[in-house]
Amino acid sequence: MSIQDAVARDLVPILFVTFTFGGGALFLVASVVAENLRKYRVAERQTALKQAMVDRGFRADEIVRVLKAGADPDAA
Repeated sequence: MSIQDAVARDLVPILFVTFTFGGGALFLVASVVAENLRKYRVAERQTALKQAMVDRGFRADEIVRVLKAGADPDAA
């Protein structure tokens, strides 16, 4: 029996195992990348907001108050 015959005979189980574990790993990698991208964008927006408030002449205590007012209560 050649390697081609063995692969052709066992193709369905090989593909099943590959897609089962490979699909799960791909899902995990994609979810980690998406979560980190979301965190990056949130931090980028907060930085832009802080810079805009500093440019407008807000004091530090006012900036803290604004950021706490817009904070997600479940995040703490």
